[in-house]
Amino acid sequence: MAWVTRRFSKTQINKAGKLIGRGGTPAEISEAREKVSNFRSAHAYPLFSVTIHVRKNALAVNPAAIVARRLKRLPTIIDKLKRHPNMNVTTMHDLGGCRVILETVAEVDALVERLQGARRAQNVITRSYDYLRRHPGPQDSGYRGVHLVYEYRATKPDFWGSAVEVQIRTGLQHAWATAVETLDLFGGTRLKYGTGDEDLKRFFLVVSSLMAVDEGLPQPQAAATSPGALRGELRSLEKELGLLSRLSGYVALVEQFGSDKRTTFLMQLNRTEQTLLNIRLVGGRQS
Repeated sequence: MAWVTRRFSKTQINKAGKLIGRGGTPAEISEAREKVSNFRSAHAYPLFSVTIHVRKNALAVNPAAIVARRLKRLPTIIDKLKRHPNMNVTTMHDLGGCRVILETVAEVDALVERLQGARRAQNVITRSYDYLRRHPGPQDSGYRGVHLVYEYRATKPDFWGSAVEVQIRTGLQHAWATAVETLDLFGGTRLKYGTGDEDLKRFFLVVSSLMAVDEGLPQPQAAATSPGALRGELRSLEKELGLLSRLSGYVALVEQFGSDKRTTFLMQLNRTEQTLLNIRLVGGRQS
């Protein structure tokens, strides 16, 4: 397989990112997107390399561990640059992302310990973010998990210095994050970025705090109270928002098209009418 390598200097890439952030002519934007897209694609091999190492260790902790990798979508990168026009693209450490889902907090701790103690690993952990206990701790959004940022330093010099972010979660933490992303997708909210309806944000914060209690972890400071009080607040919020039924409806909407695992589906979402237009793809061709 031929892996994409970087074709532009970091200075050129950062200038392109800032141009996207502040705006320009269509021709300028097109050229800038090409440079940022190339930089994104050049993270595919470092991501592959880090994922192999992480998967080996994750399966040693739990043979049923789920490990997946993905490059950050270009539209998501563009959106972030528009929200933060002074950001340097080359300092974004999550263009390549690996995610691990384990059953328990003890397994998360065991994997983090294994990865941080892997002295013979060629790729090096340069930063860590513990959103479970400390440094920086559970977020007021309710997000919880552990992130490790790797720098690629293995056998291919063309990719040296590329950053890859590894996210490690329990199934409960992953379910919370998936629900937030699902609501953002179908409802047009931006809860993942800390904006939007205050009641919706509070709902997910309260749910996260209850999950933290269940897992024996510190609660987010903004919702650190007794489980009884949290359950009462959650019942009131659900009565007002009807969020659980909405999320269940979104799941049912997708499942009516996605029962055949051998088929690839392209879906177009109409948020206003809450409908999906389904185009079935078999072997890369429309049917």
